[in-house]
Amino acid sequence: MPRDPFALGVKRLFASLGSPAQYSTVAGETIELKVISKAPDSVQEFGQSHLAVTSYRFDLQAADVARPQEGDRLTWRGVIYVIQGDALVDRDRLIWTVSAYPLPDYPATAR
Repeated sequence: MPRDPFALGVKRLFASLGSPAQYSTVAGETIELKVISKAPDSVQEFGQSHLAVTSYRFDLQAADVARPQEGDRLTWRGVIYVIQGDALVDRDRLIWTVSAYPLPDYPATAR
């Protein structure tokens, strides 16, 4: 069990609020973990137009995934998401936030 009170708090947060998922690295490693999902709408600008676009973000414990990489996959609620872009880590390096998109064969109906 972590001795750092912040790490312990994050572990308890994910245990109570997280939902089960499976993380698969490009290298083929599979990790069972809990994630906290976020699907905020974001506003994208295209010339003079503004469009509201659904985005998919997930928080992962750094204790579960050492370094998320673009192309890794996350299976959550039966939908496979592909990690895109660089993962962001919090100041204490306890939580990764990743952006992802659902595979076209798996409609993103779950939020």
